[in-house]
Amino acid sequence: MNIDILNINAQSADGEQTIFNPVVVGFADGTSYLIDCGFTYNFPEFKKELSSLGLMVADLTGIIISHDDIDHLEGLHCFKEEYVSLEVISSDVEAGSVSGVVASERLLQVKESLERVPEQMKQWVRDFICQLSDIKRFDVDRVLVDGQMFKETLQVIATPGHTKGHISFFDLDSKTFIAADSIVVEGGEFNIANPQFTLDMEAALVSVEKIKALKPSRVICYHGGVVEDEIDEKLDRLLAKKEELLDI
Repeated sequence: MNIDILNINAQSADGEQTIFNPVVVGFADGTSYLIDCGFTYNFPEFKKELSSLGLMVADLTGIIISHDDIDHLEGLHCFKEEYVSLEVISSDVEAGSVSGVVASERLLQVKESLERVPEQMKQWVRDFICQLSDIKRFDVDRVLVDGQMFKETLQVIATPGHTKGHISFFDLDSKTFIAADSIVVEGGEFNIANPQFTLDMEAALVSVEKIKALKPSRVICYHGGVVEDEIDEKLDRLLAKKEELLDI
């Protein structure tokens, strides 16, 4: 199994430049899957990064959505418009929202926050609600559950907290953990992704404990990239911030 990391230029919510690190996993049977697909405006760069791996969009077998957040799935329609046969895959928990059958947790959270945010933030929240509402949705072709082997040595790991149905992946062979947004890297240390947007902080910290128990030798975070040194110690330092994080 091959794991290739893409480097996608993006912008953070405050307008600063950042890098997304989605992953392509390739298998011996010739199938390849992209895990998460960024914003609509990222699509040209995804094509460029795939090309550097010798791949076109039509060479992908499917796209796995780790969780229903705009920076992980808004660009899905670009891929599907270029290659309609792409398989769409998500967790069983979030298949309903990914496919548009029910509203996403994030949309419900942001709508609920409109009544509580300061007046000067209300327009930003309204704009974000429009962005979330306008995401083009597609039927989910396959769902994944915690602990299942996706293919070969790649295992599905349920890591709820950031969202209820968030999934990550662990390659049993290389001990690589593909974190998506279960954790991020900030200043060389692990952190919880956007604590103010984390829907269940207690569950998110339990997910960190789950990651630690896997004893990964490499961690790939969608936000922050690759960590290969002092992983156990960095996870411990994150868990030591439990009380602080629970107070957010």
